[in-house]
Amino acid sequence: MSLDKDNIKHHGYDADSKLNASDDSLEGRWSNIQADYRKKNPSITDDDVNFKSGEFDHMIASIARRTKRSAEDIKNDIRNWNM
Repeated sequence: MSLDKDNIKHHGYDADSKLNASDDSLEGRWSNIQADYRKKNPSITDDDVNFKSGEFDHMIASIARRTKRSAEDIKNDIRNWNM
């Protein structure tokens, strides 16, 4: 049975992702900070952070709704998170 990795939900990264502190993309930074971010924002659920490849903005919108903040606020948090 062949798995289509685009249809696999994941928690901010997929099987091909590597934790890389030098990855400055939002998705790369999210992969590196997700655990700490969720500790500081315990209202965020697994459903909020499960996203398919190419749907990162949908995840951002879900976190924004859950935390009652704007998507831009969430993106700024990810960009500016101290690792």
